[in-house]
Amino acid sequence: MNDFLSMVRYHESEKIPVWFMRQAGRYMKSYNEIKKNLSIRDICMDPDITERITYSPVDLLGVDAAIIFADIILPLEAMNYDIDFSNTGPVIYNGYQKNRDLKNIIEFDEKNLKYKTADAIKLFKERHKDVPLIGFSGGIITVLSYVLSGSSDNNLTYTKSVILRDKKFRLYKELIKDMIIKYLKMQINAGVDAVQIFDSWLGSLSPYIFEKHLKSDIFDIINEIKSNIPVIYFATGNSGMIGEFNDINPDFLSVDWRIKINDARVMLKNTIGIQGNLDPYVVQYDENAAIEETNYILNSMKSHDNYIFNLGHGVLPDTQESTLKRIVSFVHDYKNK
Repeated sequence: MNDFLSMVRYHESEKIPVWFMRQAGRYMKSYNEIKKNLSIRDICMDPDITERITYSPVDLLGVDAAIIFADIILPLEAMNYDIDFSNTGPVIYNGYQKNRDLKNIIEFDEKNLKYKTADAIKLFKERHKDVPLIGFSGGIITVLSYVLSGSSDNNLTYTKSVILRDKKFRLYKELIKDMIIKYLKMQINAGVDAVQIFDSWLGSLSPYIFEKHLKSDIFDIINEIKSNIPVIYFATGNSGMIGEFNDINPDFLSVDWRIKINDARVMLKNTIGIQGNLDPYVVQYDENAAIEETNYILNSMKSHDNYIFNLGHGVLPDTQESTLKRIVSFVHDYKNK
């Protein structure tokens, strides 16, 4: 069995599995060729192009799993959110700031989703039966931050003001929670082998705000999904919250580079796997330093099972393909040393 599948399903594998967040992206020559003429929308409307981009890192790098190419904001359009993908990131014109009463906003229904994510998943599984495919969604606070602020909300500055001052936050939160569950179930029904939830902004909350306003919702999402398929939960800056995930209980928790991975392992019950956490900036800037840090991380996890190697966040645009290839080979060879 593929090492990634064996790990997410049974928490053991012959070799340490490895894949990279944003492994299909701007560092790839083939991706940039496609992006010369097509937008994110165009790509996600075409299952064949989406499938080819999704598979390309498996072929190029030798990673143990693919992740479906999409964007965390796209499902919001099925709820009647008006979104523009500008050069600086998505802008939502009828979000909370201009539409506090949720006028014309509807519950998520996959029938209203214009993007062919499910078709691309089915096509991938037809073409690559032996390659595990990861589905994904944005995490609840990360997606909410775009809806509430209308664009990227650095440090959740505006989002926190809504959480603390407006009871309508609960209505917005319930709609997004419902969307995430339905969107992930759509991908599961289409054939993905596991899912990862990306909550890139979760660590901007204090542990108190997290526990009071979001912990139970994240538990609900994971509990609803993991009965069907393995769930990996990822957040940046979550060092102060890792212990809380013992209650939330994802199959795997993915951590960023701001904590020693062995320290994160100690905070978790043995039933929860761990993924991470090579600094993507080191990978972008210095190949030898990246291998050195990879070795350090692997040595730190040598006495532990339940582990998937990954970056502490997504691959950065100026990363060299050759560096990622070398990391993959190093991880795969590690247990033989």
